[in-house]
Amino acid sequence: MQRKLISILVDGVSADTFEAHAHRLPNMSRLAASGLRVRRLKSAVPATSVPGRATMLTGVGPEVHGVYGNHIFRGDIFMAPLAEDLRAPTLATHAKAAGLDVAAIGHALIALDDTSIYVPPWWLRSFVTGHRFGKMTTPEALAASRAIHDPEDRLARAGLTEMDWFRESVDDGAPHLLAGLALDQFLNRAVVALLGSDRPPDLLLTEIEMPDAFQHSLGYDSPTAIWSMQFADMLLGNVLAVLERNGRLGDYVIAIASDHGHGPVDTAIFPEAIIPDMHWMTEGASLYVSLKTPGDIDRATERLSPYGVELWNDLHLPEPLRGAVAMFVAPPRHSFEERATHAAAPLAATGRPRAISTHGFRPGSREDDRMFILSGIGVAQRTVDEANADQFAPTLARVLGLPQAPYAGRSLIED
Repeated sequence: MQRKLISILVDGVSADTFEAHAHRLPNMSRLAASGLRVRRLKSAVPATSVPGRATMLTGVGPEVHGVYGNHIFRGDIFMAPLAEDLRAPTLATHAKAAGLDVAAIGHALIALDDTSIYVPPWWLRSFVTGHRFGKMTTPEALAASRAIHDPEDRLARAGLTEMDWFRESVDDGAPHLLAGLALDQFLNRAVVALLGSDRPPDLLLTEIEMPDAFQHSLGYDSPTAIWSMQFADMLLGNVLAVLERNGRLGDYVIAIASDHGHGPVDTAIFPEAIIPDMHWMTEGASLYVSLKTPGDIDRATERLSPYGVELWNDLHLPEPLRGAVAMFVAPPRHSFEERATHAAAPLAATGRPRAISTHGFRPGSREDDRMFILSGIGVAQRTVDEANADQFAPTLARVLGLPQAPYAGRSLIED
């Protein structure tokens, strides 16, 4: 029997958080107890959202797939990457080529052409315009952030008829955290509708975003952050319930994983006070600086080092960019931030962070490790202490019976 697969990315759940609070996450714990559990899945470099997703989908590192940050440098501007920026095929690409029915419901970096049903991630609309050089966001990028592809109206036929509202609305003016919870729940309804329909997809990729946002705003391991993970677990419960109700739980393998971990931050470093004459982009506790002249890397290093900032190597960058962009990492419990536009105090090099928990720490930091669970038909119960980021995609490909050849890492399961 051809196994089907549901992959759910839960944003920002660290390995340590899941270890400490699994008892409050009954649905994730149920799957972990019955299948494969990876205690510590290592993160891509830097351990931020879009590179994490890119490596999870392609099974190769940023030096190959080309998405080395939440924003990538194009000429004189850092831009949010889209699916067309990937230089390697995704799991969805391979699945569609094999004739599988692929649905992407709110999952980033999936090409519309690789799906039968595509709903963009709700956060993409503000993400492509919300950074320092975002005023140059292209019309194509904005259009892609709203594109819904459902040529056979399968969502409407499954009972979800409010897609026009989702297409036009980001948050309806509601507070960010409240709006995000509502949008996560809306996409979960779309997932449940498809899984309960007369044509459930072979591969369904989706995301639950808000644990990351709650931690950034309210703190690592805070009661509200843990509650947001319980909310994500409730949404997973909706998925399990519809599969059980329709007699389809035995048809699917379910993957639950995060794109990166999280850790507390005490101090923000403000690059505009230290390197105001340079182009730069924050990546949590990592920082990219554009190098325009031969002396830029030395000047940036000299100015940043008094704050404990370390120059990192560029081996994770695509080869054509090496020497053109430099990555720096903050010391423990520090991050890089852009100063708020409404800030009234004089510009200073360091200060209180807005994001009191973050990720993208010095590569190899345990804070950036995340969880990975795989459960379902043919997946033996096993616990793996540690695995690499590039093993996620080949493991999911193995579930679907797809070739292993495109991937750098090895599958964690056998046929």
